[in-house]
Amino acid sequence: MDQGWSGGSVTALWFRRMSASLPCDASCLSHQELQWSTRLSKTRSDVFIRSRVWMRTCLADRFQLSPEAVPLQAPPGEPPVLPNGWGFLSLSHCPDALLLGCSQHPIGLDLERRDRMIPAASILRRSYCREEQERLQHLRAEELRQAVLRHWLIKEASIKWQQGAISRDLRFWEVRPGMSSVVHQRSQQTLAAALHDYDAWAFAVVAADQQVLQSITLCLA
Repeated sequence: MDQGWSGGSVTALWFRRMSASLPCDASCLSHQELQWSTRLSKTRSDVFIRSRVWMRTCLADRFQLSPEAVPLQAPPGEPPVLPNGWGFLSLSHCPDALLLGCSQHPIGLDLERRDRMIPAASILRRSYCREEQERLQHLRAEELRQAVLRHWLIKEASIKWQQGAISRDLRFWEVRPGMSSVVHQRSQQTLAAALHDYDAWAFAVVAADQQVLQSITLCLA
């Protein structure tokens, strides 16, 4: 199938609570997706099936196709992809919500609950670069937790854009003052970044071009 990009210039984001009902059932999944689901534990299989049904439904609306006709490739544990010319995807989830992005240009997403409790001082000391430590070390308690969490959102979104690994790349991505950009200290790759709050959640979006972040539509699906 060779449709090519038909989504316009807007970067579309879809947000879904895990508890929300799905608009269609597993009959829209590919034979390969159903096979993958049988190799997972019951809990993981349920999450896999629901997330792939949801992604297909979102993208079907985007491309004006039936869910089963969307050429989605999203094996368990791997980033979702579309064929060349269809655009770029990024997926993030936390225990109670999912966020999917589709753009004409590569993007990275990360989603977390705003009230997530983290060992902020330890993360700052062990995983953040010297420049970030110097900027944040004066913060205490709740202010430190929020700052470290919001930096983490941008860093993990950048790693997804890079198709890297947290264990290898986290300490090299430096969130710049103002949190509107992030730079990889080894490659010097710079990305534009945007932070957004929605209800009980916060998410980051990154892209190489700032203009990609200027035209974002959030859909509740």
